[in-house]
Amino acid sequence: MSTDRPGDRTPIESLSQLCAAFEPKEPVRGRIGVEWEQLPVDPTSRLVPYAGERGVESLLAALSLQHEAVRENGHVTAVRLRGGGMVALEPGGQVEIASPPVDSLETVHRFLARVLKEVDGEARRRGFRLVPWGVAPHNGPEDLPDVPKTRYVLLRRHLEAAGTRGRRMMKLTAATQVALDYQDEADMAAKARGALAALPYLVAFTANAPVADGRRSRWLTQRPWIWRGTDPLRCGVPGFLFSERLGYAELVRYALDRPVLFLMRDGAYVPIQERTFRRLLKSPGGLGPVTLEDWSLHLTTLFPEVRPRGYLEIRTPDSLPLPLALAVAALFKGLLALEGPLAEWDALRPAYTAALLRRSLLEAARYGPRWTPPVGPPAEVVVRKMVMTAAEGLVALGENPCWLAPLRELAERSSCPADFWRKDEDGVWRGPEDPDPVF
Repeated sequence: MSTDRPGDRTPIESLSQLCAAFEPKEPVRGRIGVEWEQLPVDPTSRLVPYAGERGVESLLAALSLQHEAVRENGHVTAVRLRGGGMVALEPGGQVEIASPPVDSLETVHRFLARVLKEVDGEARRRGFRLVPWGVAPHNGPEDLPDVPKTRYVLLRRHLEAAGTRGRRMMKLTAATQVALDYQDEADMAAKARGALAALPYLVAFTANAPVADGRRSRWLTQRPWIWRGTDPLRCGVPGFLFSERLGYAELVRYALDRPVLFLMRDGAYVPIQERTFRRLLKSPGGLGPVTLEDWSLHLTTLFPEVRPRGYLEIRTPDSLPLPLALAVAALFKGLLALEGPLAEWDALRPAYTAALLRRSLLEAARYGPRWTPPVGPPAEVVVRKMVMTAAEGLVALGENPCWLAPLRELAERSSCPADFWRKDEDGVWRGPEDPDPVF
């Protein structure tokens, strides 16, 4: 999520200024945040438009009567919630519920459940509902107009040239993203490596996007495949994340060599053509001094599966029913937040290279729990070890390990949410929702 608010206009003059963007700001061990995206669908499981009396904008306008509207060009494009958090939009009108950073899973649960009830209630009054599925099952990427945000217009132009599946990513996908504080540079590197090693196993047992264009596909989740074809320069699993020397300087080098999409000048977006941030620093031309605001904005346009931003953001899982979304958050909190469980997981996890992990993410997305890892024990064995180690970490942090129960149950059943997608009596595909007896 990016609100693209005005930032620090200090000119960039040193490497230390660039590194500072990745340094944690007053980190709290175990603090967590969740961004939970939802698909707005009508009774036929098709996406509803952003505009109109029965569209997503009218839902946001209703919410803004009690909260603070964020507007662009006269349209409501997000809502800042009283007490913290936000309801924001993705390019296809997907609704993102973003929690503030909090200390406990119970607080995350209360926030997500309360906001979903409020937002989904407004949606149902307009004849549609919000569902936690990874990909819209009955739509193509150009069925509906984009959300009217300039950022998305510029992103569209870039992605149409950068890959073959960027439009599907923008318009049809929804995710569950987890953010965790890290304490310092070494802790960032350890958490990033630990999170990366967990990803294919998590994809296999949380896959929740098996239907495309109204038909069952060969994937249990299409999202890793869609992201793979979006933009290889700014998405996926960068090899430098596997470096033993991983630190802020490596993150800076990676970001400096990515193309810049746009800057903001005088409150308006300015598109940038075929220049990396490194080149922009050397030759800004008529754009004036390149500033920390420009750097911060540039970092929001990079989409690796694991993204350090002063905290660690894990972007891979599909949108999931609330109990399972919380289980994913609990897994990463318990597995990564303390040195003991993180060291235990580091000793247990199979050794992946960047290339092997990229391949494994696609194979796990296709076969789910039936995926055979290229290294190490069977997938269900590794997931059970992950859950056990995460439970130990949660207890040490004062959390109840029961939050992990939905994930533990799926591992015991060798199952994933995609296994529970069904056609209704009208032949319409539907995925699991919350509450759902499976979870």
